[in-house]
Amino acid sequence: MGETISQIVAFYPTRVRLPLWARRNALTLRGALERLRISDLSVSRISSEFKPRMLMRPFLDPRLPESLDARTYLDVTVREVPTDGVEVVEWMQIAHADRLTLSARALEYNRAGSQLVYDNGDSYIPGVTVEDLRFRKESGSTVRTRGYGIADTPLGSFNLPTLKKSTGVFKDLISAATMSYCGSVQWTGNLLKWKELASTPIRQTVGFFSDARGNVAPNFFEQLPTRPKLTVTVRQTFSSNNPQTITMKFRDPTDYSRVLGTKTVDIPAGTSQVTWTMSAFPYVPPTVAEVQPQDETQTSLEEYVVV
Repeated sequence: MGETISQIVAFYPTRVRLPLWARRNALTLRGALERLRISDLSVSRISSEFKPRMLMRPFLDPRLPESLDARTYLDVTVREVPTDGVEVVEWMQIAHADRLTLSARALEYNRAGSQLVYDNGDSYIPGVTVEDLRFRKESGSTVRTRGYGIADTPLGSFNLPTLKKSTGVFKDLISAATMSYCGSVQWTGNLLKWKELASTPIRQTVGFFSDARGNVAPNFFEQLPTRPKLTVTVRQTFSSNNPQTITMKFRDPTDYSRVLGTKTVDIPAGTSQVTWTMSAFPYVPPTVAEVQPQDETQTSLEEYVVV
């Protein structure tokens, strides 16, 4: 008979900072969430030039340039530390490039008074963990044959399709994962956890993590009206290297797994402003916005305000 091993793991939920007028368990908040209405999104082009501002350099190697593309750092890594088939192999170069990119994106997100934490590397040995999250320790061949890796959290598991991306969103926890390499033994996983959400207004650039395969992870924000109002206008500014479709999901701040509405918007290459209105009674409630750019794009959010 096999031995059953169990242990208690501390749970660190994703935090939001709700104002006093929208307390988490208030009946008025629940009513406002039920009555929320979101208009269509409109786009105006500011510039055709792709020139993200105020990006951060990788925390792990500040000598490198600012970049939204992990392949920029992969090229440098391959040139400076070529594979030798023994001590340096391909997955190590890919994982290092991803980690450099993650370190820059976390700096950008966290300067908004929030906290994004992450880990990456070979998800089999030694494994990848972020606080109370981890990839299940299985070989690359197992993951490839099955078609997905598995990320375990205190609130449940979610699947990561081979060489793709996915999100793990639960009532009190927001996470995401991407896979940029899958060999017979090693597989390179990137695991992200939003420990404390950035709140609007946001006026410093936040880049979206793109791994070495071009998988682009979403970002999550608390969309917070400055005071109780029946109608608000939301304004975002994006910088994108290609035309693309951005998908936004608006989530319940008392249960992140509950989607209140989904909208898509097409933006051109360059810098664009996206605006829409939201209305509800007795006030427009705070929401958690999931912003998902397309894969194979370089995208940054340069402003996000609610007026």
